Parts: sequence; C-alpha cells; structure tokens
Amino acid sequence: MRKLSLLIVLGLMLGLPLAGQTSYILTASPSNVQGVVDRHGLTVVKELFDGTNCVMLVNSASADIAGTETEVESDLLVVSFEPEQRAALPELTGLTQATLTQSTTSILDTLPGRTLVSFFGSTVPSNYTTQAATSIIRLGDARTATKLTGSGTIAIIDTGADLNHAALAGVLVPGYDFTRDLAGASELADLDPTVAAQLQQSTTSILDAQNTLALNSAVAILNQSTTSILDQSTTSILDSTLAEFGHGTMTAGIVHLVAPTAKIMPLKAFRADGSSNLSDIIRAIYYAANHGANVISMSFSMGQSSPGLQAAVQYALSKNVIIIASAGNDGSKTLVYPASYGGVQGIGSSTNADLRSTFSNFGSGVVTFAAPGEGVITTYPGGNYAAGWGTSFSTPMVAGAAALVLQARPASKPGDITNALSKTKQISDMGYGRIDLYSSLMNVVGSSTSGTSGSSGR
Repeated sequence: MRKLSLLIVLGLMLGLPLAGQTSYILTASPSNVQGVVDRHGLTVVKELFDGTNCVMLVNSASADIAGTETEVESDLLVVSFEPEQRAALPELTGLTQATLTQSTTSILDTLPGRTLVSFFGSTVPSNYTTQAATSIIRLGDARTATKLTGSGTIAIIDTGADLNHAALAGVLVPGYDFTRDLAGASELADLDPTVAAQLQQSTTSILDAQNTLALNSAVAILNQSTTSILDQSTTSILDSTLAEFGHGTMTAGIVHLVAPTAKIMPLKAFRADGSSNLSDIIRAIYYAANHGANVISMSFSMGQSSPGLQAAVQYALSKNVIIIASAGNDGSKTLVYPASYGGVQGIGSSTNADLRSTFSNFGSGVVTFAAPGEGVITTYPGGNYAAGWGTSFSTPMVAGAAALVLQARPASKPGDITNALSKTKQISDMGYGRIDLYSSLMNVVGSSTSGTSGSSGR
C-alpha cells in the first residue's frame, strides 16, 4: 500500500511497538486501509502484503484488547482484524516420545556400511542416501524407473538453513529472514558469531559421529568437535535459546534427499529458540507465492485458526502453489493449522513398520498423507548430519515428492498433486496413507513396470 510507506518508515524509526501497545493484523482494501487506521487510532508497523487486500501489522495504544477488537471488527470496511500471535516449534514442546528408544545411541552407528558417497554433486554419508525412510517410500525404485529427480522451487518456512552446507549449497536460491527483515536466511545468524565460525570451520570427518544430542523435536547426531562447540558454558544446545537450532537445515535436507535437483528457498520465520510471530509466517507465505515458489513446506502447526493465515494460504493456492504442512505431534485426532485448511496437504508421521507414530496427530480433518517420521537422517548445520523424529520431518518428504510430480507434469495444480500421490500404503486414520513413490510416480508417467525392492504399495 503505497500511501502508508511513510507511516511504515516512521514506525520502524520509532522502534514500534512501544510499551503498553498491542499488535494486530489488519486486512482491508488498499483504498480503505488508511481511513481505517486513522479512524481507530492505529499505528502501522509494517506491511505484510499489498494486493487486492492490504495486510498490515498495526499497533493500538489501547489496553482494552476486547474493546479494540470489537470496535475495529464492526467497521464494515475491515476485511479481518486479529491479534498478533506467537507461534512455536516444535508442535508439542517437550515431546518425550521424540527420542523413542534410540536416544542414547548414535543412529548413524547402528546402520551398516557407513561410507562416503557421491550424491548429485556433493559427498555425503551413505546413511543419508540409503536409510529406512527412503526404502519405505520406495524412493530408489522410483528414481531408477522414472529418472525423476525433482523440479521447481520449494520454499521452506522454518528457522532458515546452513547456506554453506555442502549437500545443500548447490540447490539453494536466495531466501529471506523475516525475523530480522533482511535478505538471506542463514540459520547460523542466531548463534554467537564466534560459535558460528567454529561450527563452520570444524574439520572433523562427517563419519565420526559418535555423540547424540537430544533436541526438543529431534535427536541430533553430531561429531564430538561440534558438540564441544555448541555445549560451551555460554552456549548449550539444550539451552532454550537454541532449542530448535538446526531444524530448518534438517527439513531442507529431507527435501533435497527426495528431490535433489529441485531448488530450495529458505524462508526464516522462526528463531533458534523455536519462536515466531504469526505476522512473519503470513508474510513468508505471501513472499513465497510471489517469488516463484512452486511448493511451500511448513513443518509447524497452530491449534487456533487465523483469518490472516487462511487468507495467505488461499492466495498461494490461487497461484497454484502446492502447500504441505505438518499435522502436528499431539498424538490426537484434532485440527491444526495450516494443515487443516482446504487445499493444504497435512502430513502425519508413520513408523518404519507402517503404523501411525504414537506422537502423530491423525484423522481426515488434518492428515492427507503419512510419511516416515522416526529417525530420519538428514543434514545439520556445520556440514553435519542428524536424525529427527516428528511430523516436522515427514512433511518435507512429501514436499519433495510434490517436486517429483511437478517434473513429470509441470502444469499440475494442488489437487493434481494429491491425486498423483494417492497410490499409497493404507494406514488407519492417516488420510490416503503412507506415500509410495514407486507406485504413484509409475502411475504418473504411465508405465506398468513393477518395483523390485522396498516395501510394497497398496
């Protein structure tokens, strides 16, 4: 909204919001928004989106939150008005099931034949490319039979990414850091510069992973050198300020594992402590939809619906962006958002035995597909690798699968992706069931060739 540019600049210069002020997300038509702001004594903090409707983050000096909401919502020129909300990773803080029975051992050490292998231009540990999750979804069979490796751009709204990780650097495209409001989305920006430099300069072999560190939503397997860097007296990986450090790099690594030639756009809306603002998430969705993203992957969930969030999702869907979102880790049959919005593919977690993970939410209102979400090995900042548990790690697996379908059928719309991936292994209360890439992609490319390994499809 061009008229409000001066107000936005002044708001930022004044360091808004001020003490005692309450933030809201206001949506109104561009021609009406200035009048709404003036009429109700609101102050503009920043513009989130300027389109058919203008979406603004605004402040009110009134301490009467309920009264302010009632007053502004009753204005017939207001499309929606809601309080700013805090969001957080993981979906369920303190998830005890996340560590399961393997939390005291190195997952990489439990897998045989750990060697270095070449993977689409980078050198990675073989346990990353050949692991239980890839076998279960029949990724190898699908790639051999169809030659599909992914296309398009997948935007990942998360904590950012390690932009220099050898496995990811070649496919990353410029992203944005909404927590700092600047270009770039480096996950290491949340670390003390000295710690970040040490982490990046570690020369310990990626195969020397003997130590396991428990995170809130994952079990990270790092080399001893990295552990000593992060576990200093001033900076502990278990400290709340770093509770979700690495989460974005981990989700990006899973996308890359499934769709290695697809581009990845990291959008940092979450900080290393797992916190975010609803306004930053909304802004990230609009940004992705307007900057060439074909798929948006969101490994988070909120228990309460939001008009602003739903409008952003619908805007992206209207541009044929495929939206994949975590179904959540509450272990219940409940609705969470954005996974439960129409047109969004909600993703639950399945075990390596094709059962619903005990921590995964379930039910037709939230889960479209399931994918393995226990002990999934993926990238971690500093050139490292980690294993994660949770629907956070099932979600990017399906986002990568969407990129494979897009390579075969570039004109696919969100509903087409759902139909294409519907050749699954059925699991009760988990939507279509656990994805089977061989069955689905062979159907997409129209071949009758049968697979030779991995678990069988429906």
